[in-house]
Amino acid sequence: MSSAIEDFEWLNSHYSELQRIYPNMYVAVKDGKVIAYGKEFGKVYDEARKRVGEEFMIDYILSGEPFVLKIELQDNGNKL
Repeated sequence: MSSAIEDFEWLNSHYSELQRIYPNMYVAVKDGKVIAYGKEFGKVYDEARKRVGEEFMIDYILSGEPFVLKIELQDNGNKL
């Protein structure tokens, strides 16, 4: 039986692998195993709870793809 700390450490040490398999998804982990995953937190939580009870860890796995925030300045007739 793992603890929350062990599940957290497992998530961190396997994050790049999880990014390849579960990009942009919530992943529930227990005892070093993925027990539920999906795009909606509530559904992942409910599935994980149904499978193992209340002791598990959920994390959102980012895709790892780079992104750029686009900022546009707009002149509303004011001098800049």
